[in-house]
Amino acid sequence: MSTRFWTVALLLVALIGAGVLGLPRLEGTPPAIGEIADLELGHAPQTLVVDVSDADSGLRAVEVRLLSGGGTKTLAAYHFPGSLTRGSDARRERIEVPLDVSTLGLADGDATLVVVARDWSLRNGLSGNAGEVSTLLKIDTKPPRLEVSSGLTYVYRGGSGAVVYRVGEDTDTDGVEVGNAFFRGYPLAGDASKRGDRIAIFAIPVEAAEEPPVRIVARDTAGNQSEAGFPVRIFERQFSASSISLSRAFLDSKVRPLAASNGLPAGSPAESFQQVNETLRGLNEQKIRETVLDSSPAPRWQGGFEQMRGSKVTSRFAEKRSYLWNDRLVSKAIHYGFDLASTRKASVTAANGGAVVFADDLGIYGRCVIIDHGLGVHSLYAHLSKMSVSVGDPVTKGQQIGRSGATGLAGGDHLHFAILVGGHYVDPLEWWDPKWVRSHIEWRLRPSGSAQPSG
Repeated sequence: MSTRFWTVALLLVALIGAGVLGLPRLEGTPPAIGEIADLELGHAPQTLVVDVSDADSGLRAVEVRLLSGGGTKTLAAYHFPGSLTRGSDARRERIEVPLDVSTLGLADGDATLVVVARDWSLRNGLSGNAGEVSTLLKIDTKPPRLEVSSGLTYVYRGGSGAVVYRVGEDTDTDGVEVGNAFFRGYPLAGDASKRGDRIAIFAIPVEAAEEPPVRIVARDTAGNQSEAGFPVRIFERQFSASSISLSRAFLDSKVRPLAASNGLPAGSPAESFQQVNETLRGLNEQKIRETVLDSSPAPRWQGGFEQMRGSKVTSRFAEKRSYLWNDRLVSKAIHYGFDLASTRKASVTAANGGAVVFADDLGIYGRCVIIDHGLGVHSLYAHLSKMSVSVGDPVTKGQQIGRSGATGLAGGDHLHFAILVGGHYVDPLEWWDPKWVRSHIEWRLRPSGSAQPSG
């Protein structure tokens, strides 16, 4: 055979081989772009995060564009090294693009974000496959309108108050800030034309700084925030203090079993008590805060709350306790409730109407029930010997929910009763007083313009 024949044959083999090898490079699947939710952008900068991938020929380029009334603007462009013969090693990338209205010079209104990704396929005239995703970008730099309806409010440290205000648009969050504590606002029931009216029941926490700033805040979904002060007079008060000597019998019968059942390290009597009183207490308080995060948007109570019937107060709210072992201070705690003693295994009833949100063992509190009364108000019943309600049960004022006992870190049969507002403990004495509830809370629940009750 001639040399020309072998040359043509070899060329055909090469062409066929190149065609076979090139078939994968002709894939027609565009790059995958992760889903992008609609965005709202206010004065606070945000970051657009996009996941882009191409498992076949690899990523060639990604471009992010902004389409608005001012035209089209390229916000970011990324190029990934590769070649038409081998593609790219960039198979999965995360793109982060800063969005700042002041830098971009954007006006309030709607715009569109477009993400375009291209791969190293030989398709489309060697320009590759292209994938595209777009999403709405809402630009809103105006803070919510905020008006205060309530006048001067008097609040004791450790006590509660309420304020009514109006917001001019839907908010992401609104309520009262007292120092670092936040108390969520709820819709105010009444005339349908008052749909922007809100109420927040708040407290001056026992541990708050002296003369803490008190203000209403409203934040929209774009992150814009409005603030408004209102007249609040805080009355300071002193809380009692006590020293409690720990007995060997109490440490052996109560403390050591609690430590062991909750996985706390064993140690000396003093160390075990410290673990239970501080570490376990901290975990229990965290569980309580998580439980009371949600609350009914409407009040479930009516009138004053009821103290346990026939009970005697043995320890008051916010008592500062020092615990001694062999005359040496081993631990401290604040008693955020009332201890109420009656007969052994006395009937414990709901202090007011509501719904049970917790009914279980809870460390130092033993068998414990928590009731949601709405608008961020909860009541807590601890050390029960028996619980007769379950989570989700509706309860009425005076309905039996259990019996007193000595479970948890209790030295004898009694009820530990507490009230929380927005997750912070407050003095039950106020809520036990029907006159106080009526004049400080319930009259503010009426539609705007209602007169404050006398007396």
